[in-house]
Amino acid sequence: MEVENRRSLIFVLFSGMLLVLVGGYLWANRGYGEVSPDTYQFSKALYSACLKKSDEHLDMVDKLLDESDDLSLPSNERIWIEKIIKLARSGDWKSAAKKAKRMMEDQVKY
Repeated sequence: MEVENRRSLIFVLFSGMLLVLVGGYLWANRGYGEVSPDTYQFSKALYSACLKKSDEHLDMVDKLLDESDDLSLPSNERIWIEKIIKLARSGDWKSAAKKAKRMMEDQVKY
């Protein structure tokens, strides 16, 4: 009887750990979802700048973002764009390009 209880406890603990790991993975890779057309354009420009590893192009995107107050980008989308710019400025061009590409890919409807 005690062996069965241990096996049950081990199974429950293992199942719980597996559930937490899968949930964490899904949460971390949840994507951006649908974004505004203006944000999509920013993601395209950012992706291009990141592929070129061009500080000049990144500066242009950042300047356009600053001037885009009239576009009324949703605040969460503006924050996402700013985070990608910050990531690229830190020198992590590959991760920044990956995030910009993910933003564009999330707009494709299957």
